[in-house]
Amino acid sequence: MKKRLISHIHQRLAELFTRFGIEDYSFIDVQVPPDKANGDFSLNAALKLAKAAKCAPQKLAAEIVALLETEKDWFSRVEVAGPGFINLYLANHVIENSFNELAEQTVIIDQVPSGGEKTVVDYSSVNIAKQMHVGHLRSTVIGDVLARSIEALGHPVVRQNHLGDWGLPMAMVIWKAEPEIAAIEERGGDLTAELTLPRLEELYKSVSAECKENPASAAVCHDYLVRLQQGDQAMLDLWHKITRISMAEVYRIYRLLDVKLAEENECGESFYRDMLADTVAEINKSGKLVESQGAQCVFLDEFKGKDGSPLPVIVQKSDGGFNYGTFDLAALRYRTATLGGQRIIYVTDARQALHFKQIFAVARATGILASPEVKLEHVPFGSILGEDNKPLKTRSGENVKLADLLSEAVERAYQVVNEKNPGLSEEQKRQVAQTVGIGAVKYADLSQNRNNDYVFSFDRMLALNGNTAPYLQYAHARICSIFRRAGLNIEEFKAVAVISQDEERDLMIRLMEFSPSVAAVANELRPHILCNYLYELAASFSAFYDKCPMLSCEDEKIKASRLMISSFTRRTLAKGLELLGISAPREM
Repeated sequence: MKKRLISHIHQRLAELFTRFGIEDYSFIDVQVPPDKANGDFSLNAALKLAKAAKCAPQKLAAEIVALLETEKDWFSRVEVAGPGFINLYLANHVIENSFNELAEQTVIIDQVPSGGEKTVVDYSSVNIAKQMHVGHLRSTVIGDVLARSIEALGHPVVRQNHLGDWGLPMAMVIWKAEPEIAAIEERGGDLTAELTLPRLEELYKSVSAECKENPASAAVCHDYLVRLQQGDQAMLDLWHKITRISMAEVYRIYRLLDVKLAEENECGESFYRDMLADTVAEINKSGKLVESQGAQCVFLDEFKGKDGSPLPVIVQKSDGGFNYGTFDLAALRYRTATLGGQRIIYVTDARQALHFKQIFAVARATGILASPEVKLEHVPFGSILGEDNKPLKTRSGENVKLADLLSEAVERAYQVVNEKNPGLSEEQKRQVAQTVGIGAVKYADLSQNRNNDYVFSFDRMLALNGNTAPYLQYAHARICSIFRRAGLNIEEFKAVAVISQDEERDLMIRLMEFSPSVAAVANELRPHILCNYLYELAASFSAFYDKCPMLSCEDEKIKASRLMISSFTRRTLAKGLELLGISAPREM
């Protein structure tokens, strides 16, 4: 509706703008006023074009209003406000027609034309032999929502899980795990069941401490690393087994979180190991590779130290080895040249902002991207804090394990479900608790502006009111309950929506804002935009539910209309929650 409205306004005002000598007005848009008393949309064309028109904004606004107020097919009222704003009040039949047209569509999110741009999203990026902790939550869930939202608009998306699965830490774990793996296999045991991820992490911690104290142990680990990097088959076999043990637990967490990452998306450091030398050679061809203290570096004017001297971006260390930056540069080459990525998105914490700024700058300056038109975007995020406003830790000072956090969320949700709806069967209680508990944790994270730190609170995130997942899930379940009581199939229900009260009108307009909200998430890479939209939608439905009786309504036409609006609200809530990776229960 908004697109058609803008197009119509451009056409209607073309002659007026030509008369005032205005050639370019393609940028003129309409906005939704914060206060609905100021119209359904507002137009600031007069303010933006007054200078080009060489007349006062209010005079130009008055001429625009004179033309638009005759458009009864679109507007019930058009008026000048303030210094030259124009408030547009849509005619009810415009809202009804646009809403009914949308409700008939199979896909309720506008698709981009021409197949869209191929987008690579790098997120989660777990480390092998280490359990996922609370710090992995944000990258994992934010990245997943961005991938889903971009995909929903019709852009092809390639998900990438850049595993930390190579280098000295892996060699350390292989050395310590080797005898345990051999013993388990010799007696025919179940390797995955007996050598768990927590055990692998324990081994890594012990060998890491040992290497700091014992040079001989460090030398053994270095020998294992050399053998691994040279392709020693025994080392590679052990590496593969340890990787699969680690990832089995990671995928269990992904399933709990309903995150769309699979084994086919794994593209860790090991994947790029044979591309590193070629990447450095490509950088060298640009003429920007400089030797500095034995290391191969790129110096760019935009990166300087406190004393004003240029900072090096090291792409090959003095001992001939490669660092994280080299792996990321090799990944950029692969993702643009082989995967055909036109937009590359990295979802990591804010502490890596400088690293990616440098990597992107080096990639562009040295011409290693398949195309200079490729968009490179870093999506930073803040930290999760405890009630003490410090990074969330256990009492012993360790990072909170993500598995433990999710288990506690589900258990707390079960207690709420048991209290609020004791009539459910035990199986239903457990199912709802899983849905609500996991959804609450994800939504509490996603509803924040990702740049900000936030305080983790189970009590707040599990509340049935306010901007929480349970509030949205309850709104969805309540609509399903209405149709169960009416004995109607919510999936198949069809009717024509009409406006008889303001709450119906407000809810219909809100429902038509869903697709633009998804587009805003994809463009701005901020999931909280969708969360805010869904919260406002649920609040609009609550106002509608309170003021517009459905099953008791005596007018059959209005009753059917209200049921139709409710059905489409449920459909929109379900799709929105799906994009957030959160389940929409039909009963709570």
